[in-house]
Amino acid sequence: MFSAKTLPRGFLCALAALACAATLSVAEAARAAESIILTGKVVTTVTRAVPVPFNSVVDEVLVKPGEAVEDGSPLVRYHLQDEAERILQREVTTGAGTEGLKGQVLDLERQLNQTTAERNKARQLVASGLGSKQALSRLEASVASLQKRIGLLEATIRKSESTFAARLKELSGYFGQPIKEGEELPRTLVLTSPIKGYVLSLAANLDPGNLMAANSAPVQVGQLNPVLIQVPVYEADVNTIKVGDKAQVEIPSLGDRKFTGLVSEISWLSTDMNVANPSYYTVELTVPNPDLVLKPGFKAVVRFGGGGKAAAK
Repeated sequence: MFSAKTLPRGFLCALAALACAATLSVAEAARAAESIILTGKVVTTVTRAVPVPFNSVVDEVLVKPGEAVEDGSPLVRYHLQDEAERILQREVTTGAGTEGLKGQVLDLERQLNQTTAERNKARQLVASGLGSKQALSRLEASVASLQKRIGLLEATIRKSESTFAARLKELSGYFGQPIKEGEELPRTLVLTSPIKGYVLSLAANLDPGNLMAANSAPVQVGQLNPVLIQVPVYEADVNTIKVGDKAQVEIPSLGDRKFTGLVSEISWLSTDMNVANPSYYTVELTVPNPDLVLKPGFKAVVRFGGGGKAAAK
C-alpha cells in the first residue's frame, strides 16, 4: 500500500493537475451541451423597392448592383410611354376642373341676391301688417337653401383645388422640378434612391428602350452595415435567449469565418400557429458588416451559449 506520505511530491502535483483538467473538461462538456446551435439566413436591415409611377421607357441605367448610393441619388433615367404621357399632360392642362362649379356658384349668388332682396321687402310688409307671413316663410327657406348650396359647391371647389395642388406637388417630385398647371411636362424623369445604402438588384429587363410597367420596381436598394441574421428557434429553447445576448456566427460560404452577433429582437408570434405542428419563433441578431462580406441570403450557423450567452466574445 502506498500513502500520500510515501509518494513523491511531483507525482502528487501531477495527479492534482490531471484531476483539475478532468474537472474542467467535464465543465466544458456541460457548457457545450447547454449550447444551442441553429441555422439562419443573412438579411438586410432595410430593403426598399424603388417603383416607377407610370408606364415608362428606360433611357439610361445609372447604377450597378453593389454600388453605394445616397438618399436621392439618381438610379435610372427614363421617359413616359406615349399613352401615359398624353393622359398625364391632359391632367396637368385641365387642372382642377372647377370652372363649371365656379359658374354654378355665380348663378346661385345672383339668385341669392335677388331672393334676399325679395325677402327683405317681404319682412317690411309683414312688419307693417301688409304682407303675408307664409310668403315670407317661403322666401326665408329659399334664402337658406341657396346659401347652403353655395357653401357645398365652394367646399367642393376647395377640395378639388387642394387635391390638384397635391397632385402637382407629387408630379414635381417625380420630375425633379416644379410642375405648374397648364405647362408642358418635361421630357425626362429620373428614378432616385429613397435611402442611403447599396444597390441590391436590378430587374433583368432593365435595359435602354425597354418598357417599365407602372408601379413595377426595377431597382432594390438596401442597407448592408449592419446586417441581420434571422434564426428560427424551437419553443423549448426560445426562453433561454434574451435580447442583448451575444452569439457566435459562422458563415460556411466564407470558410466558416466567425462573427459576433447581438440578439436585437425576438418575435412574440410563432411562425406556424397550427396546434399539430411544433412552434418556432424568429430571433434576429445584428451583425456588423463594415467590409460588406456578408451578403443577403448567406447561410449562417449561430451558436447561442448556455443560457443564451455567447460562446465567443
